[in-house]
Formats: sequence, C-alpha cells, structure tokens
Amino acid sequence: MRVLLANDDGVHAQGLAAAREALLEAGASVFTVAPDAPRSGTGRSASFRAPVALTRHGGTDQNPIYVANGTPTDSVRAAILSGEAGHIDAVVSGINEGANLGDDATYSSTLGAAIEGALLGFPSIAASQQTRDGRFRLIDLTGYDFDAGARLLAVLVQLMIEERQNLPPRSVLNLNSPGKPATELRLAHFDERHWGPESIYPVPAGGGNMGYLLFGTHPERDPVFRMMPGSDAWALAQGFASVTPMNFKWSSAIGRRGLQRWTRAAVARVNHELFGG
Repeated sequence: MRVLLANDDGVHAQGLAAAREALLEAGASVFTVAPDAPRSGTGRSASFRAPVALTRHGGTDQNPIYVANGTPTDSVRAAILSGEAGHIDAVVSGINEGANLGDDATYSSTLGAAIEGALLGFPSIAASQQTRDGRFRLIDLTGYDFDAGARLLAVLVQLMIEERQNLPPRSVLNLNSPGKPATELRLAHFDERHWGPESIYPVPAGGGNMGYLLFGTHPERDPVFRMMPGSDAWALAQGFASVTPMNFKWSSAIGRRGLQRWTRAAVARVNHELFGG
C-alpha cells in the first residue's frame, strides 16, 4: 500500500514523524508532503493565485519527504494533481498536535487536508492527539505522546485500503486519540463547545482600543464542550479514542448511511485486534 501523508503543523512536527514511522512499520510506502511552517486553523484554505512549490526535504526515493510553501490543502492538491506522488491508495493527515473535536474540527486544516484527499477520490483520514494532561483547551500546554495513536492510525489506514471497495466515495474519518493510551475505539459524533458572552478574553491594547481577541488568551477559562454522550469529546473524556465518519458526497443520504455501517464494522475489528474487545 502507498500512502500520501500530510499535516498542518509543518514538516518538522513530531506528530508527522510518528505517523510516518507507524505507516512504514505497517508495510506502507509513504509519500510525505507538509507545509514549510505551521498552518494550524486554516481549515480548507487554498492558494488559487500564488504558486505552490514542492521541494525535496529528505527521505528515500521510495519514501520521500517534500515541503510545500502553501497550506495543507495545497500540499495534498499539489502532490496528487502534479502526479509527483504517483499511485497512492489513501491520504492521511496528521498526527495533529492537539485534538480536533466537535466544533473545533471546522477550523482544522488537518481535517481540511484529509477532505481534499477525499474530494480527489481517495480514502482519507485525519488524525489528532490530545495533550498529555487530557484537558480540552483551545491551546494545549503540556505536550503529546503520539505512539499509541500512531499505531491505531496505521491499523485504520490498512482497513480503509483493504476494504476500499466497500467504502463510500468521498469518505473521511476524523480520528482523535486521548492523552493517555486509549482503552478502546468508539464511533462518535461531533460535540459542541458552549460559547457565550465573554468566552474569549481580550488582551488590552491601550489607547482606547478594545484590544486583541484571541483563542486561548485565558487557558483556564476556555469554553467547555457539552460532553454529549456518544460524542467525540465525551469519548476522549472516558479514555477512549474516537472516530467520526464524514461523507462529502454532499447530498447523498445513502453515502452517509453506508459510511456509518462501514465505520461501525471497522471499529469492531480494530477493538478486537488492538484492545481484545
């Protein structure tokens, strides 16, 4: 199997290296293309007028690493549409530094890169890792342990490729691993953050200005998830990994139902193989 691996934290990110190593250990050949600097929170942003260049950054001829001077979506588009990546079986994005759960996932360029892979015709997965302390901050502070999540990612990628004929077109899996090694994988829906007045605290600017409104300016007062049972945030709070299936065959209810069935079966198989469940 041959995989296109991208991310949004940049070519030097530890999560990218962990994903690449796990995929190689699983027997995949890996074409890696990553932004030249972190591009977190850019969602599906793409460069329609500025040129996007791919520059060799290392690896081997069989498993090369390239740097892109654009967004994560640009990275995937450039690698596939230029033909540089050659034949691939799946697109993997991650492993992101920080969980991409619920409403937060709409900002995620880790997810944005995976969606691009799906729209271009490939089974795609976005993988993210919660911070070590298991908190749900908007800005993580305590670092990450990627190994367990990387092994889980590699198993899911193998399943997506092996059973591609049963996977509805334009499918994306959004995988999140908890701060400590997961005890189980759960099929989950997206949770919601509870936003309200004064959810974001301004940084004073002086001179009569309101100041700067930034995510995570007060990390102990981040808007909380609702923790709806069965949601992705709820699953991580229980020590589970979560996988949320999304189908981008936009108006097809059949595609969504088929993806739910496929993912439910995949979760059962992963739990049997990895967790003895």
